[in-house]
Amino acid sequence: MPRDFSRSTRVSELIQREVANVVQQSMNDPRAAAVTITHTRMTRDMSSARIFFIMQGDKQAIKETEKVLNKASGFIRHELISRIELRYIPKLHFAYDQSIERGLRIGKLIDDVMYKERGKNKG
Repeated sequence: MPRDFSRSTRVSELIQREVANVVQQSMNDPRAAAVTITHTRMTRDMSSARIFFIMQGDKQAIKETEKVLNKASGFIRHELISRIELRYIPKLHFAYDQSIERGLRIGKLIDDVMYKERGKNKG
């Protein structure tokens, strides 16, 4: 019988929660204050974690925040050492989560098609 949650999944969820806490509570940079951590992907050997975030703002602000978070990854990793009891804390890499924007764009396209279809059926 397969396990429902693998170790890497549990560690990934734990790191996501703790990184969100560190970013919100311990970082002094105001650019990171508006960030929401959406999910984390771990490598199989758990040596590296890609942490996805969302925020409001233009593309320039998002890129700047991504740079700030990646520069602060050492600080965040150090904070995780005192919060999580793991033998090895993975290297952290931050990336903007575009899935919400893609979902909104797809939803809009579907709405446009449905609107056009309704217009054809009425006429």
